[in-house]
Amino acid sequence: MAVIEVEYSGPIAVVVLNKPNKLNALTKGEFSSWRAHFRRLPIMMKCGADVSVSRQMPEGTDLYRHNLTVTVASNMNLARGFYTHPKILVVALNGPVVGMAAALIAFADFIYCTRETYLLTPFASLGLKSEGVSSIAFAERMGISKANEALILAKRISSKELLEAGFVNQIFNCPAESFRSEALKEVKDRFHDVLNASSMLQIKKMIRYRSRRELDD
Repeated sequence: MAVIEVEYSGPIAVVVLNKPNKLNALTKGEFSSWRAHFRRLPIMMKCGADVSVSRQMPEGTDLYRHNLTVTVASNMNLARGFYTHPKILVVALNGPVVGMAAALIAFADFIYCTRETYLLTPFASLGLKSEGVSSIAFAERMGISKANEALILAKRISSKELLEAGFVNQIFNCPAESFRSEALKEVKDRFHDVLNASSMLQIKKMIRYRSRRELDD
């Protein structure tokens, strides 16, 4: 099974990350591949580990260091691919989202997750600066107080906290094995035929205009 797979469901392109043994901690090359796929086709993205309810993040920081340090040189390039993306971007998290991936998903238009999801950006605990211009994106999406907790204090932010802060749009209370289909159903139901595709994209462009200028400076 490929680490990054692309699937289609009608007009929706689904980019799936398949690295559950590493909680989807990608190498620099895999991040580049993800970006290449992302530039071509995604409207919906699925990110996060395929974990059971009882599975926990491994102890220690080796995984974090691998996930964080190998992408430092190209982080701005990668982040720009996300915050300038013209399509509607929906992220579905079925597990923890850590480091660079956590920084990138802050640029999504809609985020869905499971109860077991949490966000962790341990940059400060590893002696690194925040990546993916996440300092701006986090403050904009979850508010300055919660962004300070996530970035400065390297605090693990639970799915409940993410919902309360407005970082995620919805928490799905369903078994892990059915989350993907439930999230895809939600997308199809929300993006129904009554909505005009061109209008939605123009509205997104206007909403993102100020923050995009700030990020590009």
